[in-house]
Amino acid sequence: MDGKLLKLIRMEADELAISFEKAGLEGKGTPQEVADRREKYFCEFLAKYFPFPYRIVKGNICDSYGRNSNSIDCLVLNPSHPYTIDSTSKLPSVIFSDGVDYAIEIKSDLSNQSEIERALEQIRSVKKLKRKKMGILFENKLTEEQKDYLKTIPCMIVAGKTFADYTKLIESVILYYEKNNVPELEQVDLILINNRMLIYNSRMNSYITINNHLGLAVWEGGNDSLTLFLYEMSLMPHCEPEIGENVLSIYLEGIRPKSFTIFSYNSLDKQGLQKESII
Repeated sequence: MDGKLLKLIRMEADELAISFEKAGLEGKGTPQEVADRREKYFCEFLAKYFPFPYRIVKGNICDSYGRNSNSIDCLVLNPSHPYTIDSTSKLPSVIFSDGVDYAIEIKSDLSNQSEIERALEQIRSVKKLKRKKMGILFENKLTEEQKDYLKTIPCMIVAGKTFADYTKLIESVILYYEKNNVPELEQVDLILINNRMLIYNSRMNSYITINNHLGLAVWEGGNDSLTLFLYEMSLMPHCEPEIGENVLSIYLEGIRPKSFTIFSYNSLDKQGLQKESII
């Protein structure tokens, strides 16, 4: 793991936290203005680590089966995606699922039930889309379940803060998924609370599986949470197979922690959320 890169991203995490607070002061007009500024700051940060020929845009995605997602705050387009940016508005005219590498929904605060559910619904609208192809070689070695996951777009939620007791966030996510019978294929992959923690949704055959444990795995990484977030993104297959290893994955190798707190979906009972295990 490169020490200079680690220090740099820690500084970026602090700057991002300040930028999210700054958006609230600058955007005194409407909540949408505040959200727009917050999204702008995050997309500018992400563009440093996924530079041109990647493109970072906002909008809704369509797939080749006629389905459309809701409008998503931050989409990382693969270099193979057609240049469909309107020359006047600088906004994308159309975004194809087969050219999207990542979809990220951005929130200032995930300590409000309606905001949590809205973020999860946004992600679900993307996960319902399907790619025609997978960004991985040797498809014949994959199971049908693995192929199903790889035909969905990797999806994340990024927030500036959440409940003081983060288990309330875990409980809210589990309750939403159980109440709405949300299939595993339509669930979020990662949730980042900047400068505090990274939450993995560990599912078999999916983009993320933590030591074969199923459920929400929490790493309270503080200032290093953003670094781990970028590392996990770098490991996910893109919509087009990559010729070489992602540079971030090389220089951040070794950052993934050995210990997580795991909450399985059946750990929620009448007494509330029960800590399942620490690995």
